[in-house]
Amino acid sequence: MKSADLPNREAPHARRRVLLAAAFVIVIVILGVSSWPKHRAAKPAAAVPVNAGHPVSRDFPIRVAAVGTVQALNTVDVKVRVDGQLQRIAFAEGQDVKAGQLLAQLDQGPLTAQLHQAQAAQRKDQASLDNARLDLTRYSQLVGVGAATTQAVDTAKAQVDELSATVAADAALVQSDRLQLGFTTLAAPFTGRVGAREADIGAIVHPTDTTGIVTVTQMEPITVLFSVPQDVLPEVLANQAKAPLGVNVTTRSGSTPLADGTLVFIDSTVDPTTGQIRLKASFTNQDRKLWPGELVNARVLVRTDTQRLAVPSRAVVNSQNGTQLYLIAANGTAQLRPVQTGITVDGMTEIRRGIAPADLVVFDGQSRLNPGVPVTATTVPASAEAPPNANLAGSQTDQDMPS
Repeated sequence: MKSADLPNREAPHARRRVLLAAAFVIVIVILGVSSWPKHRAAKPAAAVPVNAGHPVSRDFPIRVAAVGTVQALNTVDVKVRVDGQLQRIAFAEGQDVKAGQLLAQLDQGPLTAQLHQAQAAQRKDQASLDNARLDLTRYSQLVGVGAATTQAVDTAKAQVDELSATVAADAALVQSDRLQLGFTTLAAPFTGRVGAREADIGAIVHPTDTTGIVTVTQMEPITVLFSVPQDVLPEVLANQAKAPLGVNVTTRSGSTPLADGTLVFIDSTVDPTTGQIRLKASFTNQDRKLWPGELVNARVLVRTDTQRLAVPSRAVVNSQNGTQLYLIAANGTAQLRPVQTGITVDGMTEIRRGIAPADLVVFDGQSRLNPGVPVTATTVPASAEAPPNANLAGSQTDQDMPS
């Protein structure tokens, strides 16, 4: 074999090796492409369930709040007006009593005897007066026939005048003794409630004693005294002149309403040390929810803002950009809109600017929302209290939103 023929025989083998290598590379590429992970198409976001409704038009009563003290119209410590021994107690502690009802009685023996003695003296002097008048009549007749002197007549007349004065003094003494005897009976000066007994049966009591027999407190009607800032005085005076302003009171915690009444008194001066002025309201208190000395929260109705657009206060979102509301757009997504709020009364907040009555506002479920998120809305009335399903939407009142 010639050496010149060797390259010609090896050339086909080299081409086959190149083709095999290229084919191997192609197979590897195809296998790699077929095994490369594929990205799945993103699923649309799930709709967030919320409670929503339309704003409502309502009245907003403007009230000024203060801490007040319940005061009885009348409170009297029933004391004796004569010395004596306490013989009878006619009440039970804490009992309701009527005006004139017997409360207690002293021993009437000594004063009864004193009255009888005065009456006897009056009858004695009255008899002497009657006899003197007869003498005067006789002397007057004898003077006409010259059987008696004028001096005798004058003396008889003076005797009649003297005895008349004595009888009048006796009558006054009898009346005084009757009054003293009447003071041994103690009656309720007005309808009210008695407190604890302050004296025991058998005790010797005096008008000068520090305490009496019992304290009677009038419960119906009753008043509440409280103070408000002087800044609201002009408006209070102006509206009180039109009609008595309403006042309602609650417990100190504010959780329990107690009574509704009317403003009956505005003090004549403002306290210069506090800038407050005293007011007093009256309440019928037939249910006895107000108790003398009790501390309560009092709110006087200054005015009423009528027909204002309002939403439940829990719908308002507080963010770094101010107050906002979530609204539901026509395409079913949430929109965050800035609003201007007014006063809040009883769980409802006035919206002065930013929404219209036809807007659909999210009341519950804001904590799971972001602008543009689709929502599934359950329509509920615009009320201060959240519906039972409000917690299912993950609602949150006055939440902080990112700017």
